[in-house]
Amino acid sequence: YLALRPAGGTYKGLCPFHNDSRPSFDVDPRRQRYRCWSCGKYGDVLSFVQEYDKVSFPEALELLARRAGITLDKQDPSPQAQTRALLLDVVRWAARQFHECLLDDPQAEAARKYLGERGLTGETVRKYGLGYAPASGNWLVGKAEAAGVSEELLETVGLIAKREHGPGHYDRFRDRIQFPIRNVQGHPVGFGGRILPSSPLAARAPKYYNSCETPLFSKSDSLYGIDTARNAAASAGYLAVVEGYTDALMAHQMGVLPVVATMGTALNARHVRQLRRFAPRVVLVFDADEGGDTGVDRALALFVGHEVDLAVATLPGGLDPCDLLLAQGADAFRAVLDGAVDALEFKLNRVP
Repeated sequence: YLALRPAGGTYKGLCPFHNDSRPSFDVDPRRQRYRCWSCGKYGDVLSFVQEYDKVSFPEALELLARRAGITLDKQDPSPQAQTRALLLDVVRWAARQFHECLLDDPQAEAARKYLGERGLTGETVRKYGLGYAPASGNWLVGKAEAAGVSEELLETVGLIAKREHGPGHYDRFRDRIQFPIRNVQGHPVGFGGRILPSSPLAARAPKYYNSCETPLFSKSDSLYGIDTARNAAASAGYLAVVEGYTDALMAHQMGVLPVVATMGTALNARHVRQLRRFAPRVVLVFDADEGGDTGVDRALALFVGHEVDLAVATLPGGLDPCDLLLAQGADAFRAVLDGAVDALEFKLNRVP
């Protein structure tokens, strides 16, 4: 979870629970505990996983047992764990409905054509569970009624909402490609929806629409593709950050795995804390025009004090990562990442 350095009989690192600028986090293997001498957080490995991954005690126990190869005796879960499990189940159910619609439903033909034009293969669509939300506005509501799925739970996870005038609910996602957003454990917790360019709604609807804030999902610290990228980042030593879902997907499709995307929002401190969990180096991927503007300035201000090496990779003019990968292949994109320069050096080189 964290980069720690030996310090006598203990280990020290930056505390993940506050905006730590110097190593305040102490791990003592003899006492089997951690403590932050700045913010006061302390506990054992179970409380750490609970706090860090925002999971219940039984979930933390299960995660650590699985990692250690230990089989646990099943016990009755707490009410909080039961509620979280229900919410995860309903998001998983909705992801399956959207995915099956994309694969088989005639009304998803334009969506299938769009994904094909973007160069995404059927294997990638299936592996990452891409889906389609029909335009009718009550498609998912109807599916839930037929399957006996709780509308209250669907509302809690941000997939449907109550009508302002009249009874009933409506679908929040309409005529959109659905990108399931998974947490680090690989569970779908929300969605990013891309409006179809051919949609009658395209002129007045946002191009991308994310799930709202829910007990499972917050776009301010979510990274698309992190469940796939996390292990690759450990061996590569870096995580590359791109802007779009399709950019991250195309990189993964072509075998460049340590790549994630933000949720259409600017990077913030919570993202940085997530990124530094998995790699000591972060590579921000900019196009040629954007790289010299305020994006690098904001990133430098954000990463200062977080003990993460920040580098900037610049794409050839006019291309986004997906375009570059399709036109020139994975080696060209890897060369861009390998050519990333330290962010401060990048800024200094551009000073007249």
